Amino acid sequence: MITSRKISQINVFAGSPWEVESVKQLLKSAYINASTEDKGNGIHVSVPCQQYTAAVRVISNRKVS
Repeated sequence: MITSRKISQINVFAGSPWEVESVKQLLKSAYINASTEDKGNGIHVSVPCQQYTAAVRVISNRKVS
């Protein structure tokens, strides 16, 4: 029986703080868990590998105003 499993995180977006916050809100509204990490060259948004495809769809369908 498997008692614990590490879920891999995959980066799906990188950008400025306001872009990252916008993307995180979109993912949250789609019930996708997202985490952020500042890597010095921009803030990166990552999601669990099981939610990667759905996250990419949400991000690619966003409208930039």
